[in-house]
Amino acid sequence: MQMTLKEYAANLSTFYVYGCVVRDRTRFGFIADRWYADEEVEEEEKSRSSRDRRDKHLVTFFRHGDPGKQCGWTLLEDWATVYIGAATKPQSQFIALEMEDTSAFVVGSGVSYLDTPVKECEGSPVRRGSIFRIKMIEGYAYVCGGNRSVGKRLGKGEWFSHSEAIPKLANSTDDGFDDIAGFSENDLYAVGGKGDVWHYNGKTWQQVSFPTNIWTTTVCCGGDGNVYVSCYEGLTFMGRANRWKKICDGGISLGFKDMVWHEGKVWCTNDNGVWTIENGKLARASGLPSEIYVCSGSLSVNDGVMLMAGLGGAAFMENGQWHNLFLRGEMEMAVRKSNAP
Repeated sequence: MQMTLKEYAANLSTFYVYGCVVRDRTRFGFIADRWYADEEVEEEEKSRSSRDRRDKHLVTFFRHGDPGKQCGWTLLEDWATVYIGAATKPQSQFIALEMEDTSAFVVGSGVSYLDTPVKECEGSPVRRGSIFRIKMIEGYAYVCGGNRSVGKRLGKGEWFSHSEAIPKLANSTDDGFDDIAGFSENDLYAVGGKGDVWHYNGKTWQQVSFPTNIWTTTVCCGGDGNVYVSCYEGLTFMGRANRWKKICDGGISLGFKDMVWHEGKVWCTNDNGVWTIENGKLARASGLPSEIYVCSGSLSVNDGVMLMAGLGGAAFMENGQWHNLFLRGEMEMAVRKSNAP
């Protein structure tokens, strides 16, 4: 089940993971950015090249594959920031989506292809700014982004736009929705901007009366029926519709990058740690082995499995048990030893 050294060296040794997704309990995906040595950074700065345009790796991992044959990868050259998502409808696939021009690379169900970008102008436009998130809701891939953009992927080159049902922001194409989640396709929440929270009831989108104008960053629809919204520096609320309760005053320097519901509680993470919300209380996650804790960064959950990945490696939790996929420190040490004369 653990990634082999050969697969790690081929796919991730010169890259670092900054995003992950669970397609199903046996298939995991990662997006990784290229590490640059000091000399490469200096050359990059001299040439005034954009750091965002470093090579990316879309890496897939299949738990039940034969050892040494569990990984696949695609090199994405000259792509800006890339977000990774997955869908099981209409087909089971991974989707890597570029933030700025919204190019999409799709792999799974026996095919791989460069899909058409998310529509911006013609017909019913999904995109009214950059795309900031791609999430699976009831099997479909949803995106959200600048100027309150929301869309649902129907299939190859096909998107359903929710954007025209939501008023544009008055003076900005960059601000908008940073995250989206749903209890179902007819019960969605999108958050972003300064306390800008919206709800879709299956027919219309309505702005929610939210108790702060601090920048909102993540949203999670919990199995307990509550919606959890985090803001700048980890200020966190729980509630639903127009009724909200503050459960954390903040003070977390990076804020949360992801929030998910798994095995009876909310899990939150950023590059510096892991937290849980249980019974309306936020606390540092307990019981995580140190080698698992270093994998903090991004979270994804689906099909009974929660995947966590970041600078320190990747691990997943299933039926209350953590399993590491690869630990960067250990792997890098082994790579150096294998290359030693």
